[in-house]
Amino acid sequence: MDVTPEQLQPMLRSLGLADAAGLVPMTGGSAPVFRIDCADGTRLILKAYPDNRPWNPEKDAYAAGLLRDLGLPVTRYYAIDQTKARLPFRFALTNYLPGVPAEELRDDPEIADVYLQMGALIRQLHDVKMPGYGHVGAQGVTRPLATNVEFLRAIIAETFERFVHFGGDKAMTRELRRIADARFDAVVPFSKGPVFAHDDVHPNNVLVVREAGGRLKISGLIDFGNARAADAVYDLAKCIFISQHQAPDCRRPMLEGYGAIDHPDPESALAYYTIVHRMSMWWWLRHIGELAADEPHEIIDRLRETAASA
Repeated sequence: MDVTPEQLQPMLRSLGLADAAGLVPMTGGSAPVFRIDCADGTRLILKAYPDNRPWNPEKDAYAAGLLRDLGLPVTRYYAIDQTKARLPFRFALTNYLPGVPAEELRDDPEIADVYLQMGALIRQLHDVKMPGYGHVGAQGVTRPLATNVEFLRAIIAETFERFVHFGGDKAMTRELRRIADARFDAVVPFSKGPVFAHDDVHPNNVLVVREAGGRLKISGLIDFGNARAADAVYDLAKCIFISQHQAPDCRRPMLEGYGAIDHPDPESALAYYTIVHRMSMWWWLRHIGELAADEPHEIIDRLRETAASA
């Protein structure tokens, strides 16, 4: 997608923002993203949304808005236009968050401190209470459920169905389902209520800057497309699970940064929810074509270990 500074001027002026003096394509995202350098020194982000992808920036804006009063470095939305009235593509205009993804600094000697900060960040997100369990849409929680029991029963049913649909071994699936059913009552009913769950806090969605003294500091949390209202331990398990693929040593500092987990058996709860997350991730990778059904993968290896050890 092509865009010029001149095309942006009417929109920026209508929002009371300075003219675009420069436009810099950004790399690493799954959609075209540009940094706008304004004449007054302000920097903005323009994210384009191709018509062949179902992304809804209004959901992201709603989710980020729930964190407005927490003082966290998150995306702020200036404009969203899905009509193509202002530009020849759907877009969102947001603030610019400085820094680089933490993944780019994975070999830095100070990176463990970033993982500790990530745990503390997740804890802050979980301070935001939600009205029910469920997916977050542009207007709030869609079809909210009253209890974690209802929410997890629906998640488990969908996860196991899609796991098999996308080629998961049926014998292993039966054993994993037996485990999920047997351990359900020891984990799921102990939720302390639905909270804001980013569901995707990992080193590529966390931006980091280096302070004058050399310390790495989180400067931004991005990508709210997965946001939902869920149990805190469910979300913590997901964030640790996906982070470990990029940062195998992140678990201990993330848990340290998060602090006390409000569950009678935290380790069992984390392990339980991780089974569900592993299965969900595998069928999703199959769904988007990144894995063949018989392709070896660490996720399947770990699921086989879980099934065999029960």
